[in-house]
Amino acid sequence: MNRWIPSWATDAALGIGLFVLSILSLLQYQATDVAAVHQRTPSLLSYALIALQTLPLIWRRRFPVAVVLVVLAAWMLDRGLDYPSSLAGIGTLVALHAVGSQLSSRKSMIWGLSVIGVVVAFTLLGSVLYESVAVVNVVGEVLTGLLALYLGREVNERQTERSRLQEQVERAEREREERALAAVAAERGRIARELHDVVAHQIVVMTVQAEGAARLATDADPRVRDALGTISAAGREGLGEMRRMVGLLREPADAEPMAPQPGLAEIDRLTGHFADAGLPVSVKVLGQPRRLPGGIDINAYRIVQESLTNSLKHGGPGVKANLTLDYGQDRLGISVLDDGRGVVGPLAPGHGLVGMHERVSLLAGELHTGARPGGGFAVQATIPVPA
Repeated sequence: MNRWIPSWATDAALGIGLFVLSILSLLQYQATDVAAVHQRTPSLLSYALIALQTLPLIWRRRFPVAVVLVVLAAWMLDRGLDYPSSLAGIGTLVALHAVGSQLSSRKSMIWGLSVIGVVVAFTLLGSVLYESVAVVNVVGEVLTGLLALYLGREVNERQTERSRLQEQVERAEREREERALAAVAAERGRIARELHDVVAHQIVVMTVQAEGAARLATDADPRVRDALGTISAAGREGLGEMRRMVGLLREPADAEPMAPQPGLAEIDRLTGHFADAGLPVSVKVLGQPRRLPGGIDINAYRIVQESLTNSLKHGGPGVKANLTLDYGQDRLGISVLDDGRGVVGPLAPGHGLVGMHERVSLLAGELHTGARPGGGFAVQATIPVPA
């Protein structure tokens, strides 16, 4: 059904349209000689019975059992009084279809077969009492009744399957969002730990050096000693504030033992591990390698690590990677290109792209990832480096 057309509009159009066509068919039927075989001619009651066989179909989705009973009763009275036939008899088939599509399998079979049984019995009785009713009509009524009920059941099963698939899609979307949030939270916590280790170390060094200089500057200008004292106090305050904030970010289960953090100086060992795992890595260094600030050094290492992990996981058999580290005057360029089959479809949160974006964003850099025109996958990052 077109989603832009409300169901009540189609139901109303069906009920009213069938009513109008039934009236027209009755008038046309009355004008023929065949109408003479019936014992009664159309009257106000016959038109009322046509209305009862057609107009209740407007509510067949909401009240399928009530509608089929009303339509069946009107049809039986219409046939029992031997009025000329009209298209209103289709109303019973439409009501049977609604029973099949709106009720459960068990209930639809009970009500549907009961209605078909009543129609068959009444037709057999009519074939004995009236000249206008033939026994052969029973076969057609059974077949059409069963077909209407079967088609209704098919609609019901399709609707059930569609609802089940929709529920699965919604559940998968919720799980995907939860995984994405968890991945972001985990990566940010990991980044916070690494930055804390580096920055805390630098603050400690700064504070210790300031205090040592203050002890040596006993004969210096008092303003120098005051400045060194201010540096020491600011360092200790900043160190305590940082530890307090990072402590709030960490969960109890997140506490990990402190360990030395890796950097680009260990890139050869990292690529060696990947080569042993089946991913040969060609390394090219542009510019003059130099010591980088700790936060940049650690995050650059992690970006390379995550990129090579993706290449190993998704590149397929025989994949090779090229790593380029470009040391510019005010930036660090990282490029990881592989010749594998790339990634089919969107990457899930657990494939490292989320973490790489978080790291580069925290360092005010730029990251570009995606399939290469000639095949394979590319990760390219640019990170500002203070002079």
